[in-house]
Amino acid sequence: MAASKILGTGHFLPEKVVTNFDIMKRMETSDEFIVSRTGVHTRRHAEADVSATDLAEKACRAAVADACLTMDDIDLLVMNTITPDHADPGSGFFLQAKLGMTNTPVYDIKEQCAGLIYGIALGDSFITTGKYRHVLIVCAEVLSKRIDGSNDGRNIAILLGDGAGAVVLGPSDYADKGILYTKLGADGRDAKALYTAAPGTGLNRADCINTDDVAAGRVHFRMDGKAVFENGVAKMSQAVVEALQDNGIGFGELDLLIPHQANLRMLEAIIQTTKAPAEKVFANVDKLGNMASACLPVALDQAIQGGRIKQDSLVLLVAFGSGFVWAAALIRF
Repeated sequence: MAASKILGTGHFLPEKVVTNFDIMKRMETSDEFIVSRTGVHTRRHAEADVSATDLAEKACRAAVADACLTMDDIDLLVMNTITPDHADPGSGFFLQAKLGMTNTPVYDIKEQCAGLIYGIALGDSFITTGKYRHVLIVCAEVLSKRIDGSNDGRNIAILLGDGAGAVVLGPSDYADKGILYTKLGADGRDAKALYTAAPGTGLNRADCINTDDVAAGRVHFRMDGKAVFENGVAKMSQAVVEALQDNGIGFGELDLLIPHQANLRMLEAIIQTTKAPAEKVFANVDKLGNMASACLPVALDQAIQGGRIKQDSLVLLVAFGSGFVWAAALIRF
């Protein structure tokens, strides 16, 4: 069986930098509160006329160029977002058109903050079985358009940033280089710990959205912060430990751990729980906030561009998101 590897990476961030003091103009909070609870100082927000696929297009073009390929070389496009351009069809179709693709199959997935790893697992399966040669995976979010500054929503609103990141997977000539391992997990029993109720068909009524939903805030994220934090720390820590054990390695062999950038306090708790060397853990949440699924691919590309990932580097990606969903991927570059 063939192996797959990452051929190229790319990301795109909106130019607009939003500070905690800017957030204070939109809701009742403070810089001290945001920093103490989340570690976030700034984040990027897109302009009003920018959609998730606008950000995704730029990240995809950067990744494909980095892989020294063209869009004609891409056999499958996988897109993950929780901030779609429209309710339907999937955003991948709008992105496909913007990228100038005409017959390329599209997968729209919705694995929240674990979207990159789920996409990598999917792409790896297609490449290793010989179904496709080049798979483009992109995660893009415009979370600023889903901010609810009310008391019910600000616990998550203070975190949110916008961005997009993409990777191109292709065949590897060496079994010991590339995507060495992926492990996926999910537990839907606590799906409502972080979810958006409307629009939806599970509201026990005839319509999927009405004006009362808007007035009552059912169109916004609602989060049980304690449940999400505790499960996020537990599941990402578990994913780290299992990945190391399953591959018979320790932190000494690992060059970099890139976790989902949910919250700096969560990353600190994961470091404490797993006893990971802090210098081997990548973090940018203080500058970019929580960009949901875009966090991992943006961090990955920044780590490569910043020289923290080089040839032969062994990197572990871990993520956790609403659902609950979690995942890990071990990659040799």
